[in-house]
Amino acid sequence: MKILFRNLGYALLLTIISVFVNHALGFNTERHDIGDYSRHTVTVIFWCSIFLTIVQIRAVSGDDHNFLTAFRLGFFYSAFYSAAFALFMIFYQRVINPQFYPTYRKFFEDRLVTAKLSPDLIASRMRQFDMSFNGDFPTYVLLFLYMAMGGAILSAIAAAIFRNPVKNG
Repeated sequence: MKILFRNLGYALLLTIISVFVNHALGFNTERHDIGDYSRHTVTVIFWCSIFLTIVQIRAVSGDDHNFLTAFRLGFFYSAFYSAAFALFMIFYQRVINPQFYPTYRKFFEDRLVTAKLSPDLIASRMRQFDMSFNGDFPTYVLLFLYMAMGGAILSAIAAAIFRNPVKNG
């Protein structure tokens, strides 16, 4: 468990640094065209940290390491990370950068108009956008659920890859 919480702390620290670097460079304020790509750093950190945690736990567990143990630890890691990240994003969007949603919404809408989509399709995409980014409570619940589900799937993959093989005999 010590490895799990240590890696969780490092991953969250790197995530927070990544968000603040994006903010300082303007990728979460006025350069959303670059921010659309640079914000994926958070996902890469999360995914890599799941694999790294399961590998490190396997190294110290020895024969006690099996698929179920690795998956359980990866699932808990994903749930803790997702909850902490959702809470941090509440803080970020409400306190540090309250202009994130309005500026990103305008950027997204301008991009749809430039693509010359039909008004109905634009309205549909904007409703989806609003559901994902408007800063209401369901937005953060969805953020938590999607991250936790993705983490659980990656935990299952990592647990299958890094399990100890069954010994015959």
